[in-house]
Amino acid sequence: MLGVLLQATTAATDAATAVADTTSSGDEGGHILSLIWHADIVVQLTLFILFAFSVVCWAIIIMKHRQLKTAKQRMNQFLTTFWQAKTLESLMTRGSFPKSPMLNIFKTGIASLREQNGAKNNVEFIQRDIDRTASDEVEQLEYSIPFLATTASAAPFIGLFGTVWGILTAFFKIGQAGSSSLAIVGPHIAEALIATAVGLAAAIPAVIFYNLYVNKIRLLSREIHQFSTDLDQRIQKEYFAR
Repeated sequence: MLGVLLQATTAATDAATAVADTTSSGDEGGHILSLIWHADIVVQLTLFILFAFSVVCWAIIIMKHRQLKTAKQRMNQFLTTFWQAKTLESLMTRGSFPKSPMLNIFKTGIASLREQNGAKNNVEFIQRDIDRTASDEVEQLEYSIPFLATTASAAPFIGLFGTVWGILTAFFKIGQAGSSSLAIVGPHIAEALIATAVGLAAAIPAVIFYNLYVNKIRLLSREIHQFSTDLDQRIQKEYFAR
């Protein structure tokens, strides 16, 4: 019994030494960048697609952060001035304001009012123009957000495709070599795991910021449509209730 244990211990030690020697002699080849460089063309294409998705997503994330933050600040600034003004005429003479969704809606309402020459029968046309501009402003805030949702749902499956392909390649190499040595299948299994990791790395930020921005846009959209209603009512009160 003692002899069997000694033989098993010796075999385990020899195997560990062999693995350590293989690892130490192939540190450079086992590096992630080296694995990607020497990966199968299908896995490389998969990683490139995921990398492109990730780059576009981060560009959208940064752009939308700035856009929504600026829009919120300028909307609040204009809304404060709007309610402080005693009349719309006095608001129009206050000079220029920073560009914002509410300013564009206000300009549309005033332009439509002047175009209709204050005719009471044309109130519906003014309201229609205001509502159309409000919808356009909300669409501008929502622009490119669906790409985050697409990345969040598609990237894991694209990464999974790369994973499956890497595992298939590993089994193919086993069949060719007639051996399941770690040196043969290890790089292909590593490629598969890298594809999974990159897919998740692209999807996780996309889903987090998608949910964050959708909530912010929903709140801004409610304020925009509420302002549209307030502007329409104020126009009717100041110009058609006489």
